[in-house]
Amino acid sequence: MDFFKRLFYKSSRVDIAAGKAVSGPRLSLVGSDTPARTRIWAVGGGKGGVGKSLVAANLGIGLSRLGKKVLMVDVDLGAANLHTLLNMDGGKVSLSNFFKSGSTDIIPFVSKTDFVNLDLVSGAKDSLDVADNCGEGLLRLKEALHKVPYDYVLLDIGPGTASNILDLFLMADEGILLTTSEPTSIENSYRFLKCLFLRRIRNIANSQEDTKIKELLHRVFAGQWSSRIKTVADILNRLREIDPGRGELLKEILGNTSVSIVVNQTRTQADREVGPAMKMACRNYFGIDIGFLGDIAYEDVVHESIRSKTPLALSGGQSEAARAIETCMQRLTNNELRQKRRMA
Repeated sequence: MDFFKRLFYKSSRVDIAAGKAVSGPRLSLVGSDTPARTRIWAVGGGKGGVGKSLVAANLGIGLSRLGKKVLMVDVDLGAANLHTLLNMDGGKVSLSNFFKSGSTDIIPFVSKTDFVNLDLVSGAKDSLDVADNCGEGLLRLKEALHKVPYDYVLLDIGPGTASNILDLFLMADEGILLTTSEPTSIENSYRFLKCLFLRRIRNIANSQEDTKIKELLHRVFAGQWSSRIKTVADILNRLREIDPGRGELLKEILGNTSVSIVVNQTRTQADREVGPAMKMACRNYFGIDIGFLGDIAYEDVVHESIRSKTPLALSGGQSEAARAIETCMQRLTNNELRQKRRMA
């Protein structure tokens, strides 16, 4: 835990100026307006090369093989490769075409895959500047995805902490954060989570969801006290000092941002301990609980499936890695069942 302690104590001044406008969509509570028939999962992370597209592709295939109708959307803006993992050429249209269309109907931009119940909105032919010109398009994308006739929508999101990436992740009912056990990946994952929760707070501070919370947040980031804010937990603690009731409400809102960690390419017992350690560290330093779905073992069959463009669920269905992804999928669907029972 010493590594996590040093990592999570790294100071970084929170940059939320009172009254400052924030670019990007203003999002409501994650999942609050999602129709019961459609669930949105996002697969993302802070670092590239950790296996996001691989996991997204195999989760989509796994759900489709359960009889669920699945739409995959490649929103790794400017570096899409989900079509390759599904052994496709990318189709005639891409997500760029949707952004340029001005439409809130994404169905004309959907391509069929070779898998029953599994369709794709490809990013294969996206323009090079797609990431720079999709701000308004994200609002339309959110609206479009809540109208599609699918059981699940899976978003394959690129790495980093840019505002559009964070907003895509916040668009989902379930966020799946991919990392490896390498210190650089762990550090980037922490940074991603910190930026994600700060983005959520910024959206609240600049929305009309609760004008009192908005006013109190501007007070938190005004004056000398703001220089002492180092973590999300600091924000929550300060808000509770000013107004205990709304401080708890903000913590509840952030807690409803459902995020779970998956650790990929594990080789040793120490690697397998990374996920639970990160979960504990997030509780201690964010003051927010996140989930841990499991770890995926490093195996040669994974690389063979990528080289052959044959999804792991088919080429290595009996491998340890394939079973691990299936377990992650089952845990996610079980979480949804528990949520439905609580709401019933």
